[in-house]
Amino acid sequence: MSNAQDVIEHYNRFHSAVYGPEGALDRKTRHLICLGAALGASCEPCTKYALGVLRELQTSDAEIDEAIEVAMTVGASSARLLAKKVRAENA
Repeated sequence: MSNAQDVIEHYNRFHSAVYGPEGALDRKTRHLICLGAALGASCEPCTKYALGVLRELQTSDAEIDEAIEVAMTVGASSARLLAKKVRAENA
């Protein structure tokens, strides 16, 4: 087996462990977090994956919208704080 195949197999096991059996967080909560993280990382395939699972779990539009709104605040806060820092450094 090539090193690349080994890495992919390890990733697949890691993914299954994270999204597999319920732990402290239920499946819906984990995928709402996944959605927010995917949006924050601008990962389209990850966003599609999270939305697909959330739809399978019959997650309401209101729940999905709220997760999206939280992700938006993180992105907006990051941009605002970076701008504030750069302006202060270049004043």
